[in-house]
Amino acid sequence: MFPIGEQPKIIKDLKTLENMPDELAINGKTKSLERLASFSEINKLWIFTVNQKQFETILNYIKPKILYIYEMRVEDLSPLEKLTDIEEIHMDWNTKATTLWDLTHNIKLISLSIEDFSKLGNVDPLKHSKNLEKLNLSGGIWNSLNIDTLEPLKYLSNLKKLTLMNIKVKDESLGHLSYLHQLQELNISNQFPTEEYARLSVILKNTKCDFFQPYIKMSDPIDHRNIMIIGKRKPFLNSDTDLKKIKKYEEQFKIFQDKYKSISIIDDI
Repeated sequence: MFPIGEQPKIIKDLKTLENMPDELAINGKTKSLERLASFSEINKLWIFTVNQKQFETILNYIKPKILYIYEMRVEDLSPLEKLTDIEEIHMDWNTKATTLWDLTHNIKLISLSIEDFSKLGNVDPLKHSKNLEKLNLSGGIWNSLNIDTLEPLKYLSNLKKLTLMNIKVKDESLGHLSYLHQLQELNISNQFPTEEYARLSVILKNTKCDFFQPYIKMSDPIDHRNIMIIGKRKPFLNSDTDLKKIKKYEEQFKIFQDKYKSISIIDDI
């Protein structure tokens, strides 16, 4: 989740800055943006509420190592290709972009977060970001992230933490994640077929994921139903009154796991 509230005070006019800061927060209406060209020591930049022109102007002047952007009306993300020393990019709420940018230019990028991009469907450029260690691809509170496939993610051999929340994938497959041998943590929503979670639970033995089991017992029940069965369109049940149903789902999960036990690990690409 985007860390709103952790940023410094948004500067309305850069002429008011007397000393060069290490961290800076601006928005699309901040005045004297040309002063950014002299702020070479800024490591962390926060940008709020920008359109395409403002986005391009800002990234023409400065090349931070850590970038946060919240509320974007930006269709063309290619200005990010100029950030050859960028290490982290966090972007939330973009109503314009349908695809990403050429990530081959961001050779030092190790952490990328993309949330609530309502029109994004193609994430193919991600396959070129092979130094990534952390990746978050998630929808927003009201809108899911709708993409075609997770296939580009199988090339991210250094990925250690992956978050996929409120995401709908057209091919409904998590199989591409089987190639992520270094993955330590997977945070994911309950929007894929049960078999997909069972498969990964067998292949990614060293990956921590709450969904690598038949069900989750919830601390906050929904209408007295405290058991969430793993898998798309699966029910919420009661741990006392629905024991037979829960047992049935446990058995089905094990059947799926047994199907993939002969595949201990997917070979490298």
